[in-house]
Amino acid sequence: MKLKLKLGRKQIAVLVVLGLIVVALLVNRAGGDENPSQALDTAATQACNDFAAGFSRAHSDSARLTLADKVTTSAAKSDNETVRSRALELGRNADEGNAAWRTSGSALTQACEDSGWTAP
Repeated sequence: MKLKLKLGRKQIAVLVVLGLIVVALLVNRAGGDENPSQALDTAATQACNDFAAGFSRAHSDSARLTLADKVTTSAAKSDNETVRSRALELGRNADEGNAAWRTSGSALTQACEDSGWTAP
């Protein structure tokens, strides 16, 4: 027994539209901006603001370590993985000299900006 399936133009059009809707929903769900590891939450904002406020005044190793500690304490409470890791990197490089400090500071600032932060 063979089953023949004949579809008219109307049925084919409906199937194509339904297929496009399913594909659009899958793409939207996969590419949404709802990634909590990149969200700018209150703790990440505080870390970014603290760093921006203190960076230009942190000239000595002790001042850099103090600022890095403050930034890392705020960032540790954040769900933003990138800001958290850049803050830890900043802390590791606080007493490693000007070049390392500037590089780490730029990376943290970029992570903040990529998450939607703007300098106050």
